[in-house]
Amino acid sequence: MKLVWGAASHVGMLRQQNEDSFAAEEHVFVVADGMGGHNAGEVASALAVAGMREAAIGGFVSAESVVEAVNAANSAIHEASGGTSEQRGMGTTLTALAPLPATSSEPQRVVVTNVGDSRAYLLRGGELRQVSADHSYVQELLTEGLITADEARVHPRRNIVTRALGIEGDVNADSWTLPMVLGDRYVLCSDGLVDEVDDTQIELILRSCPNPQQAAEQLVTTANANGGRDNVTVVVVDVVERVATPIPTSPVAPSSAATSRRKRILVVAAVLVLLAGGPIAAVGWYARGGYYVGFDGRTETAHLAVFKGRPEQILWFRPTVAVDSGVERQDVFPSLAEDIDNKPTYTSLARAEAYVNSIRDVVAAQSEGSSDQ
Repeated sequence: MKLVWGAASHVGMLRQQNEDSFAAEEHVFVVADGMGGHNAGEVASALAVAGMREAAIGGFVSAESVVEAVNAANSAIHEASGGTSEQRGMGTTLTALAPLPATSSEPQRVVVTNVGDSRAYLLRGGELRQVSADHSYVQELLTEGLITADEARVHPRRNIVTRALGIEGDVNADSWTLPMVLGDRYVLCSDGLVDEVDDTQIELILRSCPNPQQAAEQLVTTANANGGRDNVTVVVVDVVERVATPIPTSPVAPSSAATSRRKRILVVAAVLVLLAGGPIAAVGWYARGGYYVGFDGRTETAHLAVFKGRPEQILWFRPTVAVDSGVERQDVFPSLAEDIDNKPTYTSLARAEAYVNSIRDVVAAQSEGSSDQ
């Protein structure tokens, strides 16, 4: 089995900036909803996502390794929040999903973890259920039977969380390990979705949209149509069958001496062409495949950019700048710059550009905050 996914994020209808961050990649899926003054929420959520992405390089091997990544992200945010007055006290919620490989004793599984009130849902057999547990004031009231689920959705203190990354030096993340089941659909979301769209609506949309990208976009659109009072981010992950690529076969041509001779000539010619140019063309195709994010130099004024090609130079094929953000290294938070130095790779220009744009937005917001002081 393998995972396919879609993701969408929107600032909402009332907010001025989007403090949500997300990652949707082969080895990890994350939604983080930042909090804190002076745009520090954007920094906290970006750090959380960057930390999870870095930990996921090569894939996770156990539920413990996923939780360790969450703890490391918490430490990074907590340390960063004490560095400047603008970011002191910043924090973020987090919900994440990570696939685990099959072993000799275990089949393929997924790990779900969360801190705060960003949620993880599972649609299995046409029935939606919440996997994660909200760490919030309202959830405590609901658990104690003091309010109903309908009252919880409109409670004036529904956005008060009892756990978040970055607030304390240590954090207690919940985690669940579930079997990977063909046909399962997972949804990770910030509270901007669940505050506007109830579980019944979410289930209907998930059942009516077979494509995960379409489902994510429809959920965000519905949240905005219902009020859009907060940023809203949704990642939809489907478990599908891994289909082996068939080996193409050539039809057998009618036997004929003349036809056979011509075919032999064509085959020989094709082999000669492949021997001469095939390896070079193949290397060039590989070297220019994909995208990565990095800085276009080693100085403090080097620009953040999206590059087309491989992070490492192969033969004479050099990566080229596809998008120049205009953001300089000195403007990027140091720990985030270190993550960028690892040159995260992407399968599409759109995904790489979205990551760069999120960093540029954070830098712009920080600059505006500084000029206002």
